[in-house]
Amino acid sequence: MYPFSHNWAAFVNLCYMCACRVNRGMIIEDFKFIYWMEYAHRMWGRALGIMFALPFSYFLHKGYITLRLGLQLSALFALGAGQGLIGWWMVKSGLEEPQSELVQTRVSPYRLAAHLTSAFAIYCGLFWTACSVVMPEPPTESVAWVRGARKIKRLAFPVSLLVGLTAISGAFVAGNDAGHAYYTFPKMGDYWIPEDIFDMKPLLRNFFENTSLVQFDHRILATATLVSIGALWWSTRRLDVHPAVRSLLGSIVGMAAVQVTIGITTLLLYVPTSLGTAHQAGALTLLSLMLLLNHIVRKPSMSLIKSLPQVANAIT
Repeated sequence: MYPFSHNWAAFVNLCYMCACRVNRGMIIEDFKFIYWMEYAHRMWGRALGIMFALPFSYFLHKGYITLRLGLQLSALFALGAGQGLIGWWMVKSGLEEPQSELVQTRVSPYRLAAHLTSAFAIYCGLFWTACSVVMPEPPTESVAWVRGARKIKRLAFPVSLLVGLTAISGAFVAGNDAGHAYYTFPKMGDYWIPEDIFDMKPLLRNFFENTSLVQFDHRILATATLVSIGALWWSTRRLDVHPAVRSLLGSIVGMAAVQVTIGITTLLLYVPTSLGTAHQAGALTLLSLMLLLNHIVRKPSMSLIKSLPQVANAIT
């Protein structure tokens, strides 16, 4: 149902009555805000699909896209379509009537995490593909730089996985509203480790549904991410690498510090929406920087290595 159609008012009233059954106490203005946010999100997702499909079809028709790139872009487009289905699946979980009036209605944290993970996966694929098109070869001007990049690559990949895992854990924080469990830092209330972190049965549920443990896990992962990024910078500071790699490593350390600062500030200020949004954007920015680092320290082609002065002189 689209806005401004002749049945629009009746449709809104029907949706509002249904929403009130699930969210008791909701007023019409609250419902309108939620509805327009959801509607805009859906329309934006569909617009992205169109903006992707039209130029892709044109470039494919003109023969500007290689077979490999075409397959990559087709896979990304399919993932984008699947993301819409995951979004519907997620929203559907928030329309179920709660078992008790004391239970706050929200979407399933599992489905929210799946939706966010899928979005991040699509973004990572698009980002990596774009970097590969713009920069087919990593910056390489000497054998020493190639060796330095290889050493950084061994460390950068696991750190990147940790950054992604921390971001996904944030989805469980949001899905369980775990940000409101404790508003103190570094302690959680009066405790370093809350006493109720393993209250749920079976034990595994606590890691995904227990608000205390979910927030605790996110804190631990965020701290581990910051320390790992700092260790990555420290352990590679003496390597002979391209200036762009050195600059990027410094930017990653700075962004990690900013992200942790935003996260702590968000917590201490009782999780305002603006800071929560900034925190999510910071996670995506940090992940982007890690992706870029992995991209520019990847192994160059053999033809590029052979063209380096040291290698060329050795061959001749």
